[in-house]
Amino acid sequence: MRRAAFVMLYERSNRYSAYSVIAAIESRLRDIDVIPITIDRVHDVIERVRRVSDLYRRIVVGITFRTMQLPTVMNVVRLLKSYAPRVLLVAGGPHATGDPLGTLTKLGFDVVVYGEGEETIVELLQSYIENDEYRVCGTAYLDGGRVIVRKRRRYVDLDKYPPYPSWRGWFCPIEIMRGCRSACYFCQVTYVFGAPRYRSPETVLRLVEEMLRKGLRDARFIAPNSLGYMSSDGIKPRLDILEQFLHDLRKLMDEYGGRIFFGTFPSEVRPDSVDEEVAKVLRRYVHNKRIIVGAQTGSDRLLKAIHRGHTVDDVINAVQILRNAGFEVDVDFIFGLPGENEEDVELSVKVMERLASMGARIHAHTFMPLPGTPFEDAPPGRIHPAIKKFVAKLIGRGRAYGEWLEQERLAELIHEMRMKRLIYGSKEKRMRITYVAC
Repeated sequence: MRRAAFVMLYERSNRYSAYSVIAAIESRLRDIDVIPITIDRVHDVIERVRRVSDLYRRIVVGITFRTMQLPTVMNVVRLLKSYAPRVLLVAGGPHATGDPLGTLTKLGFDVVVYGEGEETIVELLQSYIENDEYRVCGTAYLDGGRVIVRKRRRYVDLDKYPPYPSWRGWFCPIEIMRGCRSACYFCQVTYVFGAPRYRSPETVLRLVEEMLRKGLRDARFIAPNSLGYMSSDGIKPRLDILEQFLHDLRKLMDEYGGRIFFGTFPSEVRPDSVDEEVAKVLRRYVHNKRIIVGAQTGSDRLLKAIHRGHTVDDVINAVQILRNAGFEVDVDFIFGLPGENEEDVELSVKVMERLASMGARIHAHTFMPLPGTPFEDAPPGRIHPAIKKFVAKLIGRGRAYGEWLEQERLAELIHEMRMKRLIYGSKEKRMRITYVAC
């Protein structure tokens, strides 16, 4: 019987975070076999895990997931406890960090990787295999009726960990920036990852060159705000550094016939990061024709209430500058935000109409009360009839798209799970969680 295995369970939509965990383990721990399994048909997954458990003395099963995936995860955990009881169940991802109390007491996990995962999962596996101890720094676990969260004092150095296991032939967009200072009240990024930090240009170029040598040709990047790359606050661009990075990247891509996609899916840019000089730099070096701008609402009052940190005029200005530079522009809007009133709805409709007349497309979203955010206790987002009617017209004109209607359903599902106490709110967490720095 072999010594130890780590089974990584994930849905395809979570593969980027799963790849980073797999890469961290395989690059640091040579004596642990990592077995990735996608969660497609649940019963097949359970059978595969059960077969693996027959081959190893120690089995750790990790699942990374978002709040919207709770029904599937609950089913997987229930079956694992019945048919593979020897495994240690580890939860990771934004939901587990946002609600460690519910993850441990209601979902049935043994331990939570709290926040960033790379250093914690490596230390957890080492400690568990050698000493039968999984309560390492960076984890949350039950101690009697309370949850103990051992928070790391330092952030992960992105240069020390690969973003994906390239030795498996697996690649994905490169995470160049993690964390955010904006602390928008609806978003989990700041509350999971903290302040922004960066993968250095030298490391990114090395990773891109490795990708190009393997035959891939499109380079994409992950960042909460692409234009904030390497800046002090993640918002105001460091144009000198950004331009040098894109210049060096373009030179490398041209050698291989590759293409740069920057400021577009799976990333976006903040409107208050856009100016004419930045737009010229993008136009000079990137290959994408489309930029995604985060607006969220057409109401200045609501922008302030959600702690967004920019104005409607910033949005209009950014779209105009980018359009003048020759880009197509998609603009994110979130409907049903907490505190949204009739006037906010009217203002958003007017701003969306103006943006559409400028040639922009609206990327439509619905607010979901995500655990760990200041809005976690808010009611689910509901789309105002006027918004529903207007956006439907924009879709008919080819000026809007998105999963906003499905997200309205998911917001209601999250609310229902909270009412059933499968997800805990801020009050319960304050009463039952103890935080310890380590």
